[in-house]
Amino acid sequence: MLDSATTPGPSSATPSGPACPSRIAAKLPDGEGATLVRAYRTHNKQITLCSTPGQHLYYYGEFTGRSDTGIAMRAEKTGDGYTAWNKPYRYEINGNTVTVIENGRRIGKEHLQRVASPH
Repeated sequence: MLDSATTPGPSSATPSGPACPSRIAAKLPDGEGATLVRAYRTHNKQITLCSTPGQHLYYYGEFTGRSDTGIAMRAEKTGDGYTAWNKPYRYEINGNTVTVIENGRRIGKEHLQRVASPH
């Protein structure tokens, strides 16, 4: 038996987390109702991980203060973080770093600061 009074609405927190920011969810396939998994900031970028109702995980990366630079890509949870792909690039989040790999060669590594939600 379901109690409709306790069913969360699309902008409410759910057992899997708070709502993914609407401006980001709108750029994800099947993003309506997506939940925020994690959010990070580097010295000049924001990284947001959201899960869609279809249980697909997305990595959304953008330059801080420049939402027009955002790109969404499929991601997966790994044993010690997350990995996302945008061929020929791979983004690996492990602990407090994100490593950018192009065609198997590391081209960047940045320190991450975990934040409650992107701006």
